Amino acid sequence: MAQFSSALPPHAPEWKQLYESAILELDKNKLPGRIAEARRAIHDRAEEILTSASVAEHRALNNALSSLRILEEVSGRENSAA
Repeated sequence: MAQFSSALPPHAPEWKQLYESAILELDKNKLPGRIAEARRAIHDRAEEILTSASVAEHRALNNALSSLRILEEVSGRENSAA
């Protein structure tokens, strides 16, 4: 498996690190777990900032969830075809 170095700074929020791990995962067996872990972290962070005015972070969380949903759909289709 290819090893990617993170584009994120070392102090990046946990949800971003888990999201990046899911997006870059090449092992089809590990992918569902990575997606689930990233999704949980994103939902946890969304609950933490529910009442804050951080529009940019709300948008980033929503975009990340959308990307994970698409990745999950594509992965599911590839596994069905295999």
